[in-house]
Amino acid sequence: MGPATWRPTAGFDVPGAAGYTAPMHILHLGKYYPPYRGGMETILQAMAEGLLDAGCDVTVVVAAEGGTGSSEEMHGPRTGHAGRLLRTARLGLVNSQPLTPALPGVVRRELAFGGVDVLHVHLPNPLAAGVCLALRRDPALKRVPLAVWYHADITRQRIGGRLVAPLVRACLREADGICVSSAALRDGSPVLAPWRDKVAVVPFGIEPQPWGAVSPRRDGPVLFVGRLVPYKGVAVALDALAQAPQVELDIVGEGPLEGELRERAARLGVAARVRFLGEMDSPGIAQLLGRARALVLPSIDRSEAFGLVQLEAMAAGVAVVCTDLPTGVREVGLPGQTCLRVPPGDSGALASALADLWSADGLATRLGEAGRARFRENFTREVMVARMVAWYEGLLAHARDGGSGR
Repeated sequence: MGPATWRPTAGFDVPGAAGYTAPMHILHLGKYYPPYRGGMETILQAMAEGLLDAGCDVTVVVAAEGGTGSSEEMHGPRTGHAGRLLRTARLGLVNSQPLTPALPGVVRRELAFGGVDVLHVHLPNPLAAGVCLALRRDPALKRVPLAVWYHADITRQRIGGRLVAPLVRACLREADGICVSSAALRDGSPVLAPWRDKVAVVPFGIEPQPWGAVSPRRDGPVLFVGRLVPYKGVAVALDALAQAPQVELDIVGEGPLEGELRERAARLGVAARVRFLGEMDSPGIAQLLGRARALVLPSIDRSEAFGLVQLEAMAAGVAVVCTDLPTGVREVGLPGQTCLRVPPGDSGALASALADLWSADGLATRLGEAGRARFRENFTREVMVARMVAWYEGLLAHARDGGSGR
């Protein structure tokens, strides 16, 4: 799928659909939105702001982090084009699913009066899937294409995942189109298997700044950025440090394993070479990348569907050391060219890769510079949005011709 031809001030053209001159209006239905920090949220913001800069109208509906909803204005950072962000009051959580009783009414109102062209729901988010299915059957509402961005299989909440699986499958069956960030997810997900013929691949992309402004020194610690949870493999990184005495590690992030990881570092005798820095904003992380020898992504299972932080490091010109997971992680870098790749859970191989960055002259520089070039060509926000627009146009053309997602 190649980039779309897009004229920001002229609306959009669907081939053969004469008279379509208004800006395309996309209604995104997600789980949360920044400043809530997470991979899905970072990408949703990149999509929304990128679509605004491309001339689209955008409304985003998500859960608030508390019991009070809000309506905010958001803007494309380059054009200032305005969109709306609606946060619906959250009354609680069940297996990480926000409970937002107002969500059906908010989405129904937008579909009834908002001039929506495409309803784009981000999964996994079972409540949002159910809302979409219910409203698609409301005879009073205009039927618009249902686009699903499928971020990942539910792998860590097995009982909960089985309970909501019929709802997710129904939403995927109903969808006019499904999009994923990697061929690995398209081809490897058992959930997507029945509908693989309508799955498009659009790799994630991010705004180059503040990462692109970094002038990397590549003479400092290795950097980890992420939640301190089991699948991120930070324990493996600490084990690797015990085998690579020249390596230091900065850890950015918080999570339930922090206390256990601090104890592990002390027990391994590496605590003096590890800094736990807590949560940081993007400018702070960019500063750390400016001195980092490399970014390490030691994740150990398929819960790591893409590894968005790799893109931030590549945009900053910083080498990446990652694990060879059968997910989108494998599709971001080129081993030996932009990254070093090791088997998941293998602390010895990780230690060897980190040691190579200290002992091999120019290796970190060569990997970092090649990674920055690959980022600019393949993983910017603008590249992602152009591909998304082409995908939306295809869904609209199919709907105009009487197509159905069922």
